[in-house]
Amino acid sequence: MMSSQDHCYYQGKIVGNSASEANSSFPNSINCKGGQSTALRCLSKYTNIPGQVYKPLLTFVALVGLEIWTDADKITLSSNTEQNLDNFMNWRNKNLINKKHDCAHLISGIDFAGDTIGLAFVGALCTGFSVGVVQDYTDTSALVGATLAHELGHNLGMSHDTTTCKCSADSCIMEATVNAPKDFSTCSRSKYEEFLLSRGVDCLLDKPDYKTLVSPPVCGNGFVEAGEQCDCGTVKECTNCCCNASTCAFSEGSQCAEGECCEDCKCRRKRDECDLAEYCDGASAVCPEDVFSVNGLPCDNTKGFCYNGECPQRSRQCNKMYGPGEEGRADCFQINTVGQYYGYCKRPSNTQYIACPLQDIYCGKLFCHNGTEYSTYGGWLKVGDCKASHFADFTKDYGQVETGTKCAAGKVCIQNQCVDLETAYKTAACSAKCPGRSVSLCNHRGECQCEPGWLPPYCDKEDKTYSSVTVQYLSPGWSKMYFTFIWKPRVASGKKCQDHFTFQVHFLFLQFNK
Repeated sequence: MMSSQDHCYYQGKIVGNSASEANSSFPNSINCKGGQSTALRCLSKYTNIPGQVYKPLLTFVALVGLEIWTDADKITLSSNTEQNLDNFMNWRNKNLINKKHDCAHLISGIDFAGDTIGLAFVGALCTGFSVGVVQDYTDTSALVGATLAHELGHNLGMSHDTTTCKCSADSCIMEATVNAPKDFSTCSRSKYEEFLLSRGVDCLLDKPDYKTLVSPPVCGNGFVEAGEQCDCGTVKECTNCCCNASTCAFSEGSQCAEGECCEDCKCRRKRDECDLAEYCDGASAVCPEDVFSVNGLPCDNTKGFCYNGECPQRSRQCNKMYGPGEEGRADCFQINTVGQYYGYCKRPSNTQYIACPLQDIYCGKLFCHNGTEYSTYGGWLKVGDCKASHFADFTKDYGQVETGTKCAAGKVCIQNQCVDLETAYKTAACSAKCPGRSVSLCNHRGECQCEPGWLPPYCDKEDKTYSSVTVQYLSPGWSKMYFTFIWKPRVASGKKCQDHFTFQVHFLFLQFNK
């Protein structure tokens, strides 16, 4: 288990800074001593500052919860900062577990021991240690807000700046002393990028629903809120040609502004037989979730079966790895019965190779013929004229036949086994449950999909108000999943749109003993 001593950094002692200097770039100072209304005004000043300073990192800080302890403290607080952090972490993990958030910070009026004014676990976002504590030590909101931004930086993997770290402002946010900083140093940016690329940060990938935001709607804050069709930031920041930054409405002729199915500011068309078209309703900034045909639907003239919107085939996989060529002969795949690094089905570790039973040989290592001499990725190996790839890391072994690939008549590869379609997908009778004006096929979630303008459950009643994807839920146990990707550009073909790499931090802010 982490300990605060091993995994925290201190926000160090305060250096002199006039309130006027802080006010020049941040909100006016406000004294938090007072009633609840004063505290709320004060907190809005504090929480605005992280939102401002993280924008250059293309990170949006959303306040999705606010709690003010007015009757009594819900944890034991003292001058011991490390103990406060541990107590708050334990309280958060017990009491906030069902409240969707990524990070929780406590602001307290308790005077922390020594020069410490803040403490947080480093690189702990998306874990049970994603917390911090901040002392409300001054009437200058810019300084308390800067401390909050600093401690959040620790959660995001940033350490204290050294003398070699540079930033565009007079002082950097991750310096060990507070001096109304305004910018992140080159070191902080590098650490942040390293954190994003090396750690599991799935919690950053889902944008918060505007209904959960505590702050009032503001056009230009990067979040689609009540009354807005889109929000791409301020006029200066916006690079999304599908959105009017001044009005937070779609630009003329646009149906959507973001989303996996938004293409050239319109909902994209069906790509192929394994895909299903999506439709915008004209009132939402995001197109419906990208849906595709039910898994197991025959595709490419029965050469394969649809799997998650694709038509995986060994020949196509060989083409990706070696260029124009073909899959290996049947005798090549017999090598998978050996159970060595050059032929196997399962690989539980870097040095363990489990042979394929004869019926599963087409679900083990991929063998190819012709094309280029060497694979475009992975190490190269050859058995006779049977070519294959080898990867040192068993957790990233991309040299095996892809999941969902056809391995026999009516069978596909699932977990390196050749199994029948119904065992793999359990969707044999799905489309029979879709009468009326449906697309005649279920989607990948096992739901009937109506044609645009028709209503569920039977797709036999016309909806004249709008066209959108409508579904009949056939699997009551299905839970909604959100699929977004970190650092993935939105491409609007034919338009001069810049790539805008964004993801959001859901930030739960808890307050305070004063």
